[in-house]
Amino acid sequence: MSLIRFLGAAAGCLYRERRLSRARMVEVQRARLAALLAHAKATTPIWSERIEDPDPSKLDRIAPITKTELMARFDDTIANRALTLEQARAFTEEPANVGKLYDGRFVIATTSGTTGRVGFFVTDRDAWARLNGGLLARILRHRLVPHEIIRFCWGRRYRMAMTIATGGHYITQLVSTFQPLLARAFMTMSAFSVTSPLEQTVAKLNRYRPHYLHSYPTYVEVLAQAQLAGDLAIDPEFVSLGSEPVSQLARETIRSAFPNAEVSETYGATECLTIGNQCKHKNLHLNDDLCVLEPVDAEGRPVPVGTPSAKVYVTNLENYGQPLIRYVLEDSVTVLEGDCACGAAFPMIRVEGRSDDTFYLEDDGGAFRAFPPVPFEVLFLNLRGLLQYQLVHEAQNRLSIRYVVDPEADASALNAELSRRFTTYFADNHVTRIDLDVAPVDALERQARGHKLRQVYSKVPRPAV
Repeated sequence: MSLIRFLGAAAGCLYRERRLSRARMVEVQRARLAALLAHAKATTPIWSERIEDPDPSKLDRIAPITKTELMARFDDTIANRALTLEQARAFTEEPANVGKLYDGRFVIATTSGTTGRVGFFVTDRDAWARLNGGLLARILRHRLVPHEIIRFCWGRRYRMAMTIATGGHYITQLVSTFQPLLARAFMTMSAFSVTSPLEQTVAKLNRYRPHYLHSYPTYVEVLAQAQLAGDLAIDPEFVSLGSEPVSQLARETIRSAFPNAEVSETYGATECLTIGNQCKHKNLHLNDDLCVLEPVDAEGRPVPVGTPSAKVYVTNLENYGQPLIRYVLEDSVTVLEGDCACGAAFPMIRVEGRSDDTFYLEDDGGAFRAFPPVPFEVLFLNLRGLLQYQLVHEAQNRLSIRYVVDPEADASALNAELSRRFTTYFADNHVTRIDLDVAPVDALERQARGHKLRQVYSKVPRPAV
């Protein structure tokens, strides 16, 4: 059943993109939104309260929902109250459950997101298969054609490498475990941990020789530097980037290191995997047959085309297990004018997204090494009692870790575990001369220049090379 839904979703996404007009695509989105709103109102307590009329034209009358609100009323956000927060928490605390369905029905993912606050997000089994099918179709949109597919039909499987956060219920880790049986005849997907020492990951990738490489832009930049230095020796034909904005320096480094690869950027979140994907003309398109995206200003008012938003409200049109309607993402998105030469009937967008920093730390040999933000973020996850966190590179090889702890949690044990995790991580990466200042706080520091919380940032300039 999962394979049928996966292939059906992929085929549907390809058909709509290649065949439908813009007007017809709007009709598809409207019909899907109407079905989701009716389902949410009928089955989900929080949406029964917020949705007076499931008419899709009245979407803007529904109060947006934040992660804080969602977590405070988690049980009321699940259709038919089929899952509780305590059940979700207990399930995700067990490493053996990674890649498994809860009760055979739900995928549960954990995230910290841009707020530094841990959240749990649930996708029903059928929606998970459809989302993965849609993700494949939109990332590899120009390669899912007969002559490309046929190259991997006889004895040459397409090797896909996901260099990501592993060992937990993280969305990219869960995507890497979704491999329907028949699909394994054509491709193999392997996950490589971003928290492993770089030399180990490089050695594994050299043995695997991926055709496809996916990771966070800051981490692919580190891999690209290893490729240019001669340590990494792979020749992928496709590189996809996600979960972070891509700097111009990262783009140039990645293209220099992997000249034969098509480099494609994606825009998605744990809450909605398939918000946007890039086409071969390097334009990022909004997948508005799979979601509704509303760019708004700081007060929640819609912004016009061509104007950067302060945040967005996203509605996931696929997930009926935990309907997410007008969910707040702290991303700045600009809807662009005009049509793309690729011919897809989707709006073009530009995303600013989050802005965590790469740290440059001096290792035991006296050389500066790049440490991208995602591995740090992984070290904060799956800690019961941790509500929010912030990591700051205060001075060379001096880091401060500040966190907000649940009043009922053991703060001293949490402090000790954070210190242990970071000390172990740096020791594994040959940085033992590190000063860690770990302490709980009542509230985290926000920069005066904006309302967003920067989770991982550096006050230390990038060293001259």
